[in-house]
Amino acid sequence: MSGSHRSGSHRAGSGSHRRVGRDRRPGRRLAVLLTGVVAGAAVCVLAAFAILGGLEAGREGESGEVVGSGAADSSAPSTPRVRTTVPDACEVLSQDIADRLAPGAERNPADNYQASDQQSQCVWGAYSGDRKRQLTVELRAIVNGQGGPVEAARRAFADERSADESGKALLAGQELTDKRDVEDVGDEGYVVYSVDKRQGSGEAIANVRLDNILVTVHYSGGDDGDALSASDAMDGAEKAVKGAVDGLDAG
Repeated sequence: MSGSHRSGSHRAGSGSHRRVGRDRRPGRRLAVLLTGVVAGAAVCVLAAFAILGGLEAGREGESGEVVGSGAADSSAPSTPRVRTTVPDACEVLSQDIADRLAPGAERNPADNYQASDQQSQCVWGAYSGDRKRQLTVELRAIVNGQGGPVEAARRAFADERSADESGKALLAGQELTDKRDVEDVGDEGYVVYSVDKRQGSGEAIANVRLDNILVTVHYSGGDDGDALSASDAMDGAEKAVKGAVDGLDAG
C-alpha cells in the first residue's frame, strides 16, 4: 500500500518511484536548455544596449557637449608660480608706456625706499611746466605668511583693497571719487581715483596680484592747475600696471 501511495502521489498512472525519476529527467534537461537560451538572449540584449549607448555618447560628443573626463582636465586650475625675488621695477615697464604717460619725465629709483630682492620701486617724474606727471611702479614679493606665500599675498591684497576703496589711506585734502576692477590682468586687481582740488592734482592707484607678487602703480598729475581727470588717470594707471605685469611675466 505504501508503494501505491507514493507512485500515485507523484504522478498518476506511473508504476514505480524509479520510473517517475526517469520520466522527469528529459524535463530537467529541457528546463536547463531553456534557461541557457534565455540567459544568452539577455546577454545579447545587454550588449546591444551597451553598443547603442556608446553610439549615443559618441553622437553627444560630436554635437559639442562635454563627455568623459575631459571637462575635469580642462578646468583644472593652473599651479601658482611662487617667486622669492622681484626684478628692478625700472626695467619691467617699457619706455614707450612711460613716455606716453609721463612725457619728458626722468626715471629714478624711489627716494627713501628700502629696496631689496623682495621689493623694488621706480619713479618717472615731470614736475616743471604746466603739465605735471608722476608715475610710480612698485613690485613686492610676499614670501612669508600663514598658508604659504600665495595665501599671504591674497590677504595683503585684500587689506590694501579695503583701505584704498574705502578712502582710509587718503591724505588730508584728497577725496575718493571713483573705483573699479582691473580686468584680465594677473589674478585680481582694482583701480581707484582721488582728487585734491586745492593742489590741482588727481591720482589713480592700480593694484594687481599675480600669484604671490603685488604690482602697484600710482599715476598722478595736473594740467595748468586742473587735476588729471579720473578717466585719464585710471586708464593710464591700468595701462602701466598691465605693462608691468607683462614685463614681469616675460622675465
